Amino acid sequence: MMPDFLKIIVLSALLALSSKSVMAIDQGTATPAVFDCWEPERIFRQCAATGPDGRMRLKRAYLARLRYDRGLASVMLFVETDKQNFQWYYVRRGVIPVPVESMDSGPDRFEDGLARARVGGKIGYIDRKLNLVIPAIYDGAYPFRDGVAIVCTACTYVPDTTATEGAHERGGYAGGQWGHIDRRGRAVSPFRSYEEYQLDFK
Repeated sequence: MMPDFLKIIVLSALLALSSKSVMAIDQGTATPAVFDCWEPERIFRQCAATGPDGRMRLKRAYLARLRYDRGLASVMLFVETDKQNFQWYYVRRGVIPVPVESMDSGPDRFEDGLARARVGGKIGYIDRKLNLVIPAIYDGAYPFRDGVAIVCTACTYVPDTTATEGAHERGGYAGGQWGHIDRRGRAVSPFRSYEEYQLDFK
């Protein structure tokens, strides 16, 4: 059973950072980085490590105990010494786990069959088979709605500083160029500056 103070630390990290993935893996290290896995009420020690290619691998013993829903499971990984630096992954049998964006204290949900995934510091979209179907070329991206997603390039993430303690973070992106893409990654509106884009919502 997880001590109450540890639950508070882990859940606080989830709530405070729910809108943005922050874990970075140093692919230049000679020794694989080792991570712990979190599930509600329980932490599994040293359940994952980076492979030679810098991508995450879950240990077989942990893979065997995951709960799959329509072929997918999710897991949050973190380093014991830095519980606020975490990353959600989707897991599918026989496929290397894929890092995804966080949303509402959990992994990004599949909207219109796609979820946001971070690759090399950029954001793209994966399908439920964990294939990257829209290349990771965006600096900011929102979930799909009715077949369209809002994306931006050269934008930066801005946290919501007005959120009360314990509330989900509702930050967003600012700056750069903004546009809409369809489920094939094709632009369905011209990309415009952040300022021009915001005028449509005033």
